[in-house]
Amino acid sequence: MAVLLEGINIPEGNPITINIYRDGTWVNAYTTEDGNAIEVSEPHGRLGDLDALPWYLANTSVKYATYEDWEMLCDAIAEAPTVIPASEEGE
Repeated sequence: MAVLLEGINIPEGNPITINIYRDGTWVNAYTTEDGNAIEVSEPHGRLGDLDALPWYLANTSVKYATYEDWEMLCDAIAEAPTVIPASEEGE
């Protein structure tokens, strides 16, 4: 199992101490910084931006697919399981 800590950057200087709680939140032990902790189940494949995939495919050789093939592919992408939800900026 892996954990994603939303709202925090890796410290550049001294290490920090973080407490992670059962409700899925985290708090910096020495400051008021806090955020959400998301469990990432394992095993999992590569984690990519599925929302950007239709744009990427439209600009590659897949753009020559039939409309029905394209629609089926976009539906499959939209229905793919979410491992890490989109950030607010990415929605």
